[in-house]
Amino acid sequence: MISNFSIVQCIFNRDQYTPEEMRRILLEAEQDESSAAKLLADDAMDINPVRTAVLLAMGNNYPNQELHYASYMEMFMTAMKTMLHTEAVVERFPCEEDEEQPCYATSQRLSGDISFTAGLIASEPVYLKLAERYSEEELPEMDEMAKDCLEEFINVLNGMFSVSLGEQNIETDLELPRFGQNVIPHGSNQLRLRVHSAVGSFQVVMATDEFF
Repeated sequence: MISNFSIVQCIFNRDQYTPEEMRRILLEAEQDESSAAKLLADDAMDINPVRTAVLLAMGNNYPNQELHYASYMEMFMTAMKTMLHTEAVVERFPCEEDEEQPCYATSQRLSGDISFTAGLIASEPVYLKLAERYSEEELPEMDEMAKDCLEEFINVLNGMFSVSLGEQNIETDLELPRFGQNVIPHGSNQLRLRVHSAVGSFQVVMATDEFF
């Protein structure tokens, strides 16, 4: 069973550090997780800090169907650490700003008992760094290799999410991943969340249909 506990998300939820300070904490935590643990006080700790952050961002603006968003983000943030070897935290309010251009988007739709689309949008430098973390190879410029790396990452992650839904008797099929440049997302029931990582910030987008 995958643990949804994140020391760095607990720290971020306490609203004591700026995004720039958090990036330093994230980089240090990648080298030695105990460095982050030392920043936590001895008081009660949230055991599901990512879910807490996402539910706060959602507020009362989404019907029950969209509660899949919190579960997806828990899986996404765990995958950042296990598949991209990158420490990251998610903000507790919706993202409203667009990424610096050129930026790139990778998404994938799940269809069936529910319609759900999820993916990420990142500026070119951050997109390349995320692709490098997945491939474990240097990617100096935007090319098919970088595109394929993040399409594979999203495909594997969404496949895991589809399996998780299946365990709840919600049957879904994965459609092919999509790729876009300079995307302004506009999906139905759309939630955009800013993620801060050790390699820079980007946004995760979830919606009930294609958002680009």
